[in-house]
Amino acid sequence: MRTVSRYSGEALLVLVVFPVVFAGACLFYLHEKNISDIRQFKTHGAIITDDLWALNDAGARSYLQLAARANHYKTLSLTLDRGDVFLQVHSPPLQGLDALLQRLHLIWTKKLSTGIVYRDRLIGTLHGEQYVRVIYPLLNIFLVLLLVMLLLLFLVRSLSYRKLLEQQVRERTRSYRESERRFHDLVHLLPEMVCETDSRGRLTFANEIALKRFAIPHDAVDSRTCFDLVVPEQRRQIEEHFDRVLQGQDQGLTKFTARGDKDHFPVLIRSAPIFRDDQVGGIRSILIDITERQALEEQLRRDQKMKAIGAMAGGVAHDLNNILSGVINYPELILMQLDGDSAIRSYVEAIRSSGMRAAEVVADLLTVARGVAAGRTVASLNELVREHLESPECARLRSLYPEVTIATDLDQETANIFCSTIHVKKCLMNLLLNGAEAIDGTGRITISTRNRKQDNTSWSVLRVQDTGSGISPEDMEHIFEPFYTRKVMGRSGTGLGLSVVWNTMQDHGGEVRVKSDTSGSRFDLWFPSTDRKAETDPAETVLARVRGKGESILIIDDEMLQQDIALQLLGSLGYRVVMASSGEEALRYLEKHRVDLLIIDMLMPPGMNGYETYRKVLEIHPGQKAIIASGFSKTRDVLATLELGAGAFIRKPYTMEQLAETVYKVLYKDTAPPSTSQPATEDLRN
Repeated sequence: MRTVSRYSGEALLVLVVFPVVFAGACLFYLHEKNISDIRQFKTHGAIITDDLWALNDAGARSYLQLAARANHYKTLSLTLDRGDVFLQVHSPPLQGLDALLQRLHLIWTKKLSTGIVYRDRLIGTLHGEQYVRVIYPLLNIFLVLLLVMLLLLFLVRSLSYRKLLEQQVRERTRSYRESERRFHDLVHLLPEMVCETDSRGRLTFANEIALKRFAIPHDAVDSRTCFDLVVPEQRRQIEEHFDRVLQGQDQGLTKFTARGDKDHFPVLIRSAPIFRDDQVGGIRSILIDITERQALEEQLRRDQKMKAIGAMAGGVAHDLNNILSGVINYPELILMQLDGDSAIRSYVEAIRSSGMRAAEVVADLLTVARGVAAGRTVASLNELVREHLESPECARLRSLYPEVTIATDLDQETANIFCSTIHVKKCLMNLLLNGAEAIDGTGRITISTRNRKQDNTSWSVLRVQDTGSGISPEDMEHIFEPFYTRKVMGRSGTGLGLSVVWNTMQDHGGEVRVKSDTSGSRFDLWFPSTDRKAETDPAETVLARVRGKGESILIIDDEMLQQDIALQLLGSLGYRVVMASSGEEALRYLEKHRVDLLIIDMLMPPGMNGYETYRKVLEIHPGQKAIIASGFSKTRDVLATLELGAGAFIRKPYTMEQLAETVYKVLYKDTAPPSTSQPATEDLRN
């Protein structure tokens, strides 16, 4: 009867208590897991807030790809506040056991969504579809509870039967032997290298991956030492590492260069002494191949380098472009007052030309930093090539390299592209200059255009091919890095040329492909094609049609030089100009007066910036027309101001034609005349 009662109690424990406890544990785990998933998802949204606000596709994509792998998201998508999809990240389909469990509906998906808020403003939404892989933790819970139940049963029985205890001891002994065998098998299955040595450093054991990486036959393990596993230059370091471990000193993770079967590779080594009969009889080491980790660190270093350049560009460009405004605009005012045959006219024009070239260098730096986006139009790739070949820049290149022939092979059927014509021509100019400098003596540069079809997408390809000496494999890895150049800095280049090409193609959703050998180099720029017709500009003089009629304009700028330049330029065009040195001063003026247009500088430390100023102006005068002007501005600030109603963004330094056209365009949107020059305004909402 006691036996029956005991077995009945055990059956009750197995059939009633265990399922109840298991069910409760599962429900608790599922509840906490769901809360954790939601919290983690919101954390992802918070982390990419700055990247979304800055429209930094590369930064957000990199992080979401890492998040998708780490947290098992099937898809992640990022939409803007207007509902437009900003980017999407997809994980590879499930493989192996996971795919089988998904088909059996033991792994399913759930949808998550969280708003992304920047400065109390909803700027987008992060959507995700996450794999629910609870089968594994629930199985672990089941196994743990089962182990606990078995332990309880064991304790109950051990108290009643000594023989049962002895039997359990024997079973544990067999289990230990099985565990030892299992441990041995697991060591051989590990993806990391495991080695053991005696006290002299001779190998006594190496798992399968170690034998393979170091090409050691199974029957010749004891013929090698741990000192043979690293490059000869580091033998002294590995010997010192070995001696310290034998002395009981924890060396932590130590980096070495391993000497593999076919190549060398970096490893981290962690070692511990092996004790036999309370005596140190050798060491046991784990070797971790960090080749992939170093590649990721190098990529991170490059990303940080680009961010540092962006920060530098933002700080320098604002002040430098303010300075360049005087170098460009005052000569324009002087030229308006000089006779055509004045003896100093050529000198003044040279000053203005130098200022424009300096502004182009700053523009290149901003392009590399991805801090300013240019307006885009539909253009013919062939026409852009022809226009550049007829430009003064190309004429100067031909004069510098008279022995280099520039030929064209333009396919008349090449489709149009939607682009920033300024940046496309700058890419062409940089590639032509690089090609000419690569040619020693007589040579040829060929510019060709073609239509291409790839992955069901139509592309318009611009190719620049030279007959120069080619690019070395060592330089090929760095040619798109900012400031990386083999030229003399400041004389033949700034080191930004190919960085401008790379960033321009990234901004246009395109790609740069490079091939180079001793017979020359070839750069292919792949632009997405469009079926839209190219936009043309009629040849009319801007200043002849955009003069003012006495309209009042308030200039809000903390730079006295900028105030004077705007006063002189706009005054000469027939406008009435009022000045304010800060946003606060402008608000005090506008409380008692009205003006037709504001021209607001974006950065006016330490007071309000352009966005804050315009927001408060609208509270006083709703619908107030405004232009945002700055040498550099973070995209999010400009976008926010444009969303408030500002009519345009003009980049400093601007020419008189550019300022005149922009002012006229904002004052009279429906009657603004077309431009014959490249505008300084930039519609960042495109």
